[in-house]
Amino acid sequence: MIKLNKRINMKNLSYVTLQKKYPGKLVAISEKEGKVLASAFTSQQLEKVLREKKIDPTTCLFLGPIERYNQIRAY
Repeated sequence: MIKLNKRINMKNLSYVTLQKKYPGKLVAISEKEGKVLASAFTSQQLEKVLREKKIDPTTCLFLGPIERYNQIRAY
């Protein structure tokens, strides 16, 4: 079960940085350090990368897909 009240340290990571490095991708971010641990275009690929790196998905925050730099969508 995902906790909706998770807090993440994003001091060293900005959304602009994510937009420049990971456009169109889903990213898994470390809950404690606020670092990108893995990225992929689909959730299945992201899960595979996390498994290969032996990272527990319950310790990650998932974001995405990340929009391209200078592109923001309002819903």
